[in-house]
Amino acid sequence: MLNGFINIDKPSGLSSYSVIRKLKPYLGNSKLGFIGTLDPIASGVLPISIGFANRLSSEVNSDKKEYIAKGIFGAATDTYDSEGRITGNANFDHIHQEDLRTILNSFMGENLQKAPIYSALRVNGRRMYDLARDGIDVEPRIRKVELFSAELIDFDLPFYQIKILCGKGFYVRSLINDIGKKMNSLSHMVGLRRTLSGAFPIESSVDIKKAQNKLDKNLLADLIIPPQDILSGFKMVNIDDFGLKKILTGTSIKLNINYKENDKLAFLDDSNNLVAVGLLIDGMGVPKKVVKNV
Repeated sequence: MLNGFINIDKPSGLSSYSVIRKLKPYLGNSKLGFIGTLDPIASGVLPISIGFANRLSSEVNSDKKEYIAKGIFGAATDTYDSEGRITGNANFDHIHQEDLRTILNSFMGENLQKAPIYSALRVNGRRMYDLARDGIDVEPRIRKVELFSAELIDFDLPFYQIKILCGKGFYVRSLINDIGKKMNSLSHMVGLRRTLSGAFPIESSVDIKKAQNKLDKNLLADLIIPPQDILSGFKMVNIDDFGLKKILTGTSIKLNINYKENDKLAFLDDSNNLVAVGLLIDGMGVPKKVVKNV
């Protein structure tokens, strides 16, 4: 059973699901998913999960993501990006580089952010973008988000480019839209590249064609990242065959290890394959998620 991650550099113009469809023919019956969707307009890091790794999204989806975004002053759209319909125009001649830096810094830390109505968030079980496309009035969702760092890296009116490090659930499109308002103008996003998603940096990513070529030559080992390599904060526990049988049935095992109560555990078989994740409770290794079809 295949189990792990492939760090794909998604090109703009493709949906995240399209990436899966392009890789699926090379990976047989393995279940594929991704960690942190990227809109078609965006490019960059898209971790593809394979097999048991699909069940580990909450364990590996780090709170920190890095983006380089390009915005344009002078117009707003209903999607907050260039894919949408223009909803207004405004002057931008008064905007100066230092003023933009000051405004950008004002978004630092925790803030309430209004998500775009054209987003994947759900309302009563339906995606907001489906409701919006059906002409149903959607109240924008307001959520607490965090911006760890923000830097203005290019300024050439009406365009500007920023580099940010943010927490999960952060909409860069919303930031670009809000920047326009705070600058007494309007703005929308015209480009976005994700350069970091948790433990997955852009430097170790591969483009889709390279990944397909590797997979076509049965060189999956050159691409796949073992899930235990991504489980930050987990204690690795190697188990013997007796312990393996118990863990795979969801049964706790006694552990003689000097770990702390409620430490997160990653259980590995004698071939160093991840078979389960769990917790240390009262000296017992308690499996919470167990690989199937071993």
